[in-house]
Amino acid sequence: MSIFSDYRVNVRSGEIGGDSGDKVYLSAPGLLVAQYQSIEKSLHRVRGVRQVRRIELIPSERRHFELDTLLRHVKDPVLSVDREGRIVAANQAAARAFGISHSQVAGMSLQRFLPRLQLAELLRGITAPRYGFPVTVRGQAFTLDWSPIALAEAPGAVASLAGAVLTLQPREGAQELAVPLPQVLWDLDKRRESCLRLQQMAPLREPLLICGERGTGKSTFMRAAYYLSPLAEQGQVRVFSGAVFGEPQLAEVKGLFSDTMVLLDDADTVAMRVQQALAEALLKGSIRARLVLSAHALETLAVPLQQLLEPQCVYLPPLRAMRPALGGFAEKLLENTAAELSASAREALMLRDWPTNLSGLSDCLMAAAAHTAARGAPVVELADLPSVNAREILPWQEWGRGLTLKQQMEKVERSILQEQLASHSGGSHSTRDLAGRLGISHTAIANKLRKYGLVPEASGD
Repeated sequence: MSIFSDYRVNVRSGEIGGDSGDKVYLSAPGLLVAQYQSIEKSLHRVRGVRQVRRIELIPSERRHFELDTLLRHVKDPVLSVDREGRIVAANQAAARAFGISHSQVAGMSLQRFLPRLQLAELLRGITAPRYGFPVTVRGQAFTLDWSPIALAEAPGAVASLAGAVLTLQPREGAQELAVPLPQVLWDLDKRRESCLRLQQMAPLREPLLICGERGTGKSTFMRAAYYLSPLAEQGQVRVFSGAVFGEPQLAEVKGLFSDTMVLLDDADTVAMRVQQALAEALLKGSIRARLVLSAHALETLAVPLQQLLEPQCVYLPPLRAMRPALGGFAEKLLENTAAELSASAREALMLRDWPTNLSGLSDCLMAAAAHTAARGAPVVELADLPSVNAREILPWQEWGRGLTLKQQMEKVERSILQEQLASHSGGSHSTRDLAGRLGISHTAIANKLRKYGLVPEASGD
């Protein structure tokens, strides 16, 4: 490098590589012939240098030039975005689709050209769609394929997404009616594990089952499975309701080709004889289409279907199992309104069990937002929430039969403490740590542990 400095030659970049890994490439734009001839002699005197020659492009420049040339001749729009949704690079076809000069594309926000795209959720990397997502750019219909760029260090984490590569393919307007409405998944709390499992299993060919209580989002996950599968690029989709799925519909499914995805909602409402016939057809290979089903629980299906679908099951947790994230779900449901939740309203929502889960929460929040707007306020207060009879999801009367109220409360309290201790069995337990988790004093915790004979798992500090 001192030789280049002596001859006042600016070295812009460099890299090490070559077939044997023993070559040094230096980029020196504007290097004169006379300068090169003088530098060549000096470089040959450097220990270890066996050959010096001049080339047109260093390897990284050549790769960039070849890729740029390749993309320039691709007729469909191709572009990449970073984690903030800014366009990093795009080909000429993308610039034409967006109606701007190619030199202007880099650095612009993708949201400017696709305002209805739920970009923030997509960039989290755990959301649908991936393939065949219908979008419109300046009045022209396209199908969008979304390929996340993940960092190898943490492929499953939210922070692992470095950006994405997008491909747009022109789509006929008639095709738009043949696909289900795409929706982004909410990967909060325990639901994130369900999203990851769906992401892993949706591209496979085996039948897939989505299980969950009413209102947990089974239909949403079924539609997401379609857009997370390569079938969404060129394949077809057929949607059936379990309430009307009989032998004629089963015969129709048997006649579909392998490029079709079949979504069967509420499969547990299908007649048992039809469920058994469906399982038999799957075992014999009579169904070539990809099958995605939803049910309240695996146990509600016919036994042959249970055995077939158990390894390919995605479970959606109920809302009451995700109380810490309930405020986050509420914020997402209120995104299209001008209302925000007050702290007291948020706490009240968290205390309810929500037997109808997200659908019940949505109805409650929409009613509260309407009440808030009617009084001209921006914040949803406790008084704006519809009064709901807070029935707990436990058979208290049968469970507590023969016990006094005090005995029932002690039984519940002991179970809570046991569960807390079991969930942290990997390390030592302190009364202060346990008290912090339960929101009471460490002295009270120590007394309760002694009372219920749980002292061996705890220490004073």
